Amino acid sequence: MMDRSSAPRHRTRLAQSAIRLLYSATAGSLYDRVVVRGAFPLFGGHMPELLIEQGRAAADDAGAMPVLDMPVGTGVFAAPTALLHSGLVAGVDIAGGMVTQAKKTAEDSGAFNLSVVQADAHHLPFADDSFGAVVSSNGLQVIPDAKTALRELVRVLSPGKRLYLSVVTLPVGAALSRGSSGRLPVVLSSSAGIVDALIDSGLSVASVKRERLALLAEAVKPVRPNPELGRLAVTPAGEP
Repeated sequence: MMDRSSAPRHRTRLAQSAIRLLYSATAGSLYDRVVVRGAFPLFGGHMPELLIEQGRAAADDAGAMPVLDMPVGTGVFAAPTALLHSGLVAGVDIAGGMVTQAKKTAEDSGAFNLSVVQADAHHLPFADDSFGAVVSSNGLQVIPDAKTALRELVRVLSPGKRLYLSVVTLPVGAALSRGSSGRLPVVLSSSAGIVDALIDSGLSVASVKRERLALLAEAVKPVRPNPELGRLAVTPAGEP
């Protein structure tokens, strides 16, 4: 019989297994055709173009330091980032099928500085402060323990550098109090809920943009932690 303390970990492992199977099974042309070229424009408007812009900004912001892209998916957005960056771009995904496809995308596009590994977002295999920019495109809302994953992204980001985040959410949290909204899963979070999650992870929020159901944010890891940084009224139009 499972004790209560181990139940959350068990649920997380089950969710991770399901994610690995689902995303590995769709990692070929199906994912890019259905999700990137179909669902992204439908639910996120100009989201594909905006993700390319986030990658370009990350490549510029990183300077000579490596860039992290997590989850890398098929590499359809990481490869253009790598082509714009003079240094290493590390792609991470929990799904083995996505890792295989991202490696193929990198090879086919000539992005030979894109290195892809399979790893758990809750336990990234990188040292603290090792990346000059971190990109997380359309993944945080399906990661079982998003708060832990976000803290990991912040941990490996160098102080003074930026996280470029995008998520697709049904902003149910906009109808709730800010405290109640913060307890919702990412996929139901309002813009304010995402902002609070970024701040709680130690970041200063620089910008937030809504594009239909997609939310895109940039946040800076302060050189010196300051809990008051980033608490800005950055609620996009259309949300209270």
